[in-house]
Amino acid sequence: VEDLEEQVITLEGEDGHSYVCRILGLFEFEEKEYALLLNIGEVGKEESEEPSTVVMQLITKDDQAVFRTIEDDEEFDRVIAYVK
Repeated sequence: VEDLEEQVITLEGEDGHSYVCRILGLFEFEEKEYALLLNIGEVGKEESEEPSTVVMQLITKDDQAVFRTIEDDEEFDRVIAYVK
């Protein structure tokens, strides 16, 4: 998974739109893998919002990297505190 760093990927949001993200870093916390992403903007939109930083859980499934939203608020808070 180390070769993922510095790549630009496209993720589909819960709103059905696709977003371009740059992988800033990968890290392990509480025996799970996470990715720090820079959301560059929505695909197909010329005017994008300011880039924002996103943290997602990284799961490897059949040799494919799958990024998943951290849905547990307590887990999210712990991960954010660790990243800061």
